[in-house]
Amino acid sequence: METILCVDDEPTQLMLLRLALTRAGYRVLEAPDGQRGIEMAIEHQPKLIIMDLMMPGMDGATAILHIKQNQTTSNIPILVLSAYVKGDQAKRALEAGAEELVSKSLILTDLIEKVKNYTQ
Repeated sequence: METILCVDDEPTQLMLLRLALTRAGYRVLEAPDGQRGIEMAIEHQPKLIIMDLMMPGMDGATAILHIKQNQTTSNIPILVLSAYVKGDQAKRALEAGAEELVSKSLILTDLIEKVKNYTQ
């Protein structure tokens, strides 16, 4: 069973992701902020990371940069799931090494298809 790390400060968003991804057959880890996301990525080496951009403390773009600069986590693909898929934060996330920006308004079944593309 492939492991996916979801990093988001909104408990409702984490719950929705957990339910959808678990139903699709994935093991889901959750982190409430960028710093914890980095720590969990290093510790668990997930197959994929789904990262929010706007979080208190360390934002998603900064967390992505740290994950991509770490030798043990640099090859893990990162999907940014955010309400902000345009603008400076989105640009910073892509420059930091995110594979793709996905709008939070995307239907969960479409998100699962994207996840499958990165985990197969």
